[in-house]
This record gives sequence, structure tokens and C-alpha cells, in this order.
Amino acid sequence: MKPDARRYDPRPEYLAELIGSTGLTQVALAAKIGVDERTIRRWLSGQRQFSYTDQFAIECLVLSV
Repeated sequence: MKPDARRYDPRPEYLAELIGSTGLTQVALAAKIGVDERTIRRWLSGQRQFSYTDQFAIECLVLSV
């Protein structure tokens, strides 16, 4: 899979779907992609927007499951 920023989807709902697809907890996911668990919660609540780089990292985790 190659990065393609045109596929960027900043919706918290999409992030929630991705996280669910990994089978990881928010804490485990945060550790795997190198962010604080509070950051994941803020992304999910819409308080902060995640980057395409973060989205791509999570998508790669989904494919590796």
C-alpha cells in the first residue's frame, strides 16, 4: 500500500472504524503509532484533527492484522 493523501478522511467516525478494525485498545494503538493515549481520545472526540500520516499508519496496522 502506498500513501495517497487524496484518501485522507479526517472524520472521527472513520478513525473509530479504523481503530475497531485493528483489534487494538486505544492505549495499545497509541503506543504502536507513537502518540499519547489522550491524543487518540481527542481525535475521536473531534477536539483535535489527526493527520493523514496518522491515518495511514493506522491503515497499515489494519492490513497487518
